[in-house]
Amino acid sequence: MKMRAPSRPIGIALGLAALLLSDARAEPVSVRSRNGEIGQAWLFGSAGINPGECWLAVPAHVVASPETKELQPFFFTDRNAVGGESARPVSGAIDAPKTPMEERAADLAFARVASGRKDGACLSRLGPPTFVYNNLLASAPRMNVFSMLRTSYGNFEVALKRGGVDEYGGAILQFQVPDTADKSFLQKGLSGAIVMSERSGSPVPFAMITRVPADQSGVMAIRFDYIRERFAAIDSSDSAKRRGNRAAADGVPYTVLGYIALLLKGSDGPSALQSGSGCFRAAADGGRGDVELTIELADTLDRVETIEFQHQGNCTGGTRTFWVDERRPGDSAWNYVGKCQIGSAGASPCRVSLAGPRQLRLRIEAKEPVSLSGLKLR
Repeated sequence: MKMRAPSRPIGIALGLAALLLSDARAEPVSVRSRNGEIGQAWLFGSAGINPGECWLAVPAHVVASPETKELQPFFFTDRNAVGGESARPVSGAIDAPKTPMEERAADLAFARVASGRKDGACLSRLGPPTFVYNNLLASAPRMNVFSMLRTSYGNFEVALKRGGVDEYGGAILQFQVPDTADKSFLQKGLSGAIVMSERSGSPVPFAMITRVPADQSGVMAIRFDYIRERFAAIDSSDSAKRRGNRAAADGVPYTVLGYIALLLKGSDGPSALQSGSGCFRAAADGGRGDVELTIELADTLDRVETIEFQHQGNCTGGTRTFWVDERRPGDSAWNYVGKCQIGSAGASPCRVSLAGPRQLRLRIEAKEPVSLSGLKLR
């Protein structure tokens, strides 16, 4: 590993580099694609749809297959040599781009962390809001880059090139390297390295390097407020897609708030209905003619289209009617939704089309004891 001491006087670059290395909120990482391509990325915690989720921002060309151009899961390593793996990246590209700036979004990708860092442990963010960013743009002409490359591990200084802000519609910045000795840092694998600024004594990501010109006069980099804007756009659609896939496969998660029934000997509790692996056996309590379950969807972003009770193996209970009522958490009155069937031949799931947060009261006809193996919301 090569470590070179900067030749410039001790000043902004060294101070910011020391701050970067000591601050847990600054998370540059090195990246290796499935093909062996080397690059760098920014590890951050989402402040959006699912706060605390760990994500990586990376240039798309670093992690794309050279044959198909499809984005592929990749590996990353942090400054403590702890490795991890990403999920399949999501493109930051804009459909039908209308401006050069929107075209540049095609070289942005974002990926959830699949292993190596748990949600809630990623403390860095995607930089300050645009109005703060513009102040940094005006007040910090010289900034610092920390390279994670093994062949040029360390920091070097860059300066914002005059007239280089708007050539690509504002998203791309051009930086030059004031110290010619630092041109040794400008090599293959620098894509994804972060140009850092400082705000209130803490390092903040300013731009992500995407290209080194052939003459090695400096670097091209995407503004971090634009990266932040693109992540906000893809976060919403990606979250909706993941929730839809989860609902189709495992069902929408819910909590059993309570039940009114007499559990029969050997019965599993109603929470077993979520996994579908047990058997809930119950009879009507007292003079009632039904078994009642109350469940809750806590997440505002979840939506339930259908309700389906399941019978499996020895856990069967014949054809039954059940009634559905709903209310918002905190409301006292229930609203009638409809009547559905359990276990009839060819019966389709009960359609409700309700968004969370929501409480559902399910009243199951129980002239005879009820046996149920699962309850799925989709």
